[in-house]
Amino acid sequence: MRDELSINKELLMNHIQNTYGIIVNKMKYVPVGEVAHSYILYANDDTKYFLKIYCPSRLVKKSAGKLYNSHMIAYQLYHKEQIEQITYPIKTNNGEHKSKFRDVELVIWSFIEGKMATEKQRRSKEFLQKLGYLLGRLHNTTDNLELKSSARFSFDLKFRTDLLLSIKEVTACTTSKDKNYNKLQKLIKQNMNTILESLVYLEELSIKLKEKEDIKLVLCHSDPIIHNIIVDKEENLHLVDWDGAILAPFEQDIWFYLNDEHIEALFQSYRENMRLDTINEDIVVFLFYERILADLTDWIHRILFEEITKKQMKNDFKELEEDIWPVLPKMKEIESNLRRNIQLLLQ
Repeated sequence: MRDELSINKELLMNHIQNTYGIIVNKMKYVPVGEVAHSYILYANDDTKYFLKIYCPSRLVKKSAGKLYNSHMIAYQLYHKEQIEQITYPIKTNNGEHKSKFRDVELVIWSFIEGKMATEKQRRSKEFLQKLGYLLGRLHNTTDNLELKSSARFSFDLKFRTDLLLSIKEVTACTTSKDKNYNKLQKLIKQNMNTILESLVYLEELSIKLKEKEDIKLVLCHSDPIIHNIIVDKEENLHLVDWDGAILAPFEQDIWFYLNDEHIEALFQSYRENMRLDTINEDIVVFLFYERILADLTDWIHRILFEEITKKQMKNDFKELEEDIWPVLPKMKEIESNLRRNIQLLLQ
């Protein structure tokens, strides 16, 4: 979750009017996401839009190569494939999907009226049925879209260097008056063995999976977690946040839900749009370990090396304590459950 950006809103609204032809009356900050700063735009014709502002940062730099193509994919999905349960980027007056405002880039998206999906909704069979159908429909568009320049999934551990650098930095100092530094150091040291053992295990999986030549790639959203799903008043699901759209193994979009109670409902409806013969256990486990360690890297690297506000520091520690530290001691247990559920699904 990003802290609000310090920016001249009047100048920004003038830029939007000149570049997009949208007259904005009001901007409301939305504290969601890790890569961009987000706002709801209220236009003078009562239309709402969703604005994402990308400031220079490690995460934006890491995503820069695929952001533009990801946004083009979302545009094609809505306008060419007529998948209306997604957001899509609004083009500028010159037909571009993004624009430059001073030292930042921004993208304006269509707005979905509704609320973010909840854990309670996720636990229902109906929710997973709808999600499975939507993901199957998405994956089934792979051969219909222009994807030549799209990012392709790899089993490389792109976060590895930054993770090891961050660990080295946070454990090197023996005394410090910085309370945040000391807090982070304590947390890292408590989980050091698990982190390093998980990294070694992930490296082994990476080598193993790189040797496989028959892994089929499909168009994936890449992060269809409940935070990126909007439920409208008719209970329809909408996928938002298309920054990471990528050609990847289909497991990229479904592994998040494999330990859910009604996972069979997701796959039953998924098969209405896409054939499903098998699920690769090693790919699922790789994605799980990679997600935890990459997220860990993102937060501790930002805390250590980026100039952030006290509020952003507090938010980052909150995310670490809620999403990472409780999971690290249970990595093997979660892996075991993932493998077991895959086997049950394939029986």
